[in-house]
Amino acid sequence: GFGEKTQANILAEISFVVGNAKKLRYDKAEKIVNVLLEEFQKTSYCEKVEVVGEYRRCLEIITTLQFVVATIDVANCKKYIHESIAEIIEVPQNSGIFVWRGVVLPNQMPLEFHFVKPENFVNQVFLLSAAETHLTTVLPIGKSLLQLIRAKNFSTEEEIYKAANLPFIAVEMREGLGEITKAIQNKLPNLIIYKDLQGAIHNHSTYSDGKNTLEEMLLACKSMGLQYFGISDHSQTAVYANGLSPARIQGQHAEIDALNIKYAPFKILKGIESDILGDGSLDYENDVLQSFDYVVASVHSNLKMDVETATKRLITAIENPYTTILGHATGRLLLKRQGYPLDYQAVIEACAKNNVVIEINASPHRLDLDWRWIDYALQCGVLLSINPDAHNTASLAYMHYGVLMGRKGGLTKEKTLNCMNLEQIEEFLKARKLNIL
Repeated sequence: GFGEKTQANILAEISFVVGNAKKLRYDKAEKIVNVLLEEFQKTSYCEKVEVVGEYRRCLEIITTLQFVVATIDVANCKKYIHESIAEIIEVPQNSGIFVWRGVVLPNQMPLEFHFVKPENFVNQVFLLSAAETHLTTVLPIGKSLLQLIRAKNFSTEEEIYKAANLPFIAVEMREGLGEITKAIQNKLPNLIIYKDLQGAIHNHSTYSDGKNTLEEMLLACKSMGLQYFGISDHSQTAVYANGLSPARIQGQHAEIDALNIKYAPFKILKGIESDILGDGSLDYENDVLQSFDYVVASVHSNLKMDVETATKRLITAIENPYTTILGHATGRLLLKRQGYPLDYQAVIEACAKNNVVIEINASPHRLDLDWRWIDYALQCGVLLSINPDAHNTASLAYMHYGVLMGRKGGLTKEKTLNCMNLEQIEEFLKARKLNIL
């Protein structure tokens, strides 16, 4: 009874799921990496171990976990792996004398251990921690990084770049996407670090579908050393998430006012995650939108759109004067749901024209805006915001993953909204509401 279009959609979704079966999100891979590194610390057969490859470069999806192991006793190292590390299985036909290849259970994700002599450790780590273009680009010295590390052993990665007459390039950026040119021109950005963050903006509480109260979320942010907490509970259209009616918004704002007095100078900023409706409008009247310090505009429904429809819908929302931040731009759920297609350039340029901040949704399920478009957003003068989309106190820590994605895209603290201190962000939001900026 299914129509041809429905059949095609189901087949496409099945293909997407099957194609991703042996991959892991970064946060899932992180847990495995930590266990394996801990296990290697228990044996004297390996002198040093470093995770390399996609994981070390902080890619959002990991297809293969790779490690470099420094040892003078490869045989006993392999024996230790076989006898002591559970949940991994070797595939002997794919392995060799100096490489162990196998899979991680239960999802069969490929796993590799590369064994090297201690004096070759840094070179091998570097070799497996950069994209091919990064390694093979011919530099002004007439050689590539690959040629340099094949010629001699280095004791640090800093030494490798020094030998190439280049400034150090952070491992997150070694993707062969222009970072070599920036290094040659001495234009590498001073990348954001986690401690640059001053607040968490996009978060939820028990007022909508969060697990913790406003006060509990506030206290968690305060304990993290942050200066402010932005609440962005779901809006009235999101009935499935207990979205807020205008009357309930008034109640929430009254509680926020009381908490801000109680915990001053720490402050809760009044926000909302307003649904972008099918025609691009937001789901409150202007007088309600005006009551917030800021508005995160996000798509949560009717996700099956073509590029023209999706782009028009988002740009209409971006052009709404009450939209402060564009939330999770494509609606993707990594390894579960593809995002709707977008004309990224048009959307980013619309944000620049309308002074709208773009969210890097730091939930490891999303990591949306895709890091590959951060550089273009920066070129256009757009601010970004690293938002945890936290639905409980523990997930406030998701900002860690957002920082990693920001670093991959060349993000600096100066271009990150929530690296502003409380006074600065209050001034920014006030000016934004008054259409001064």
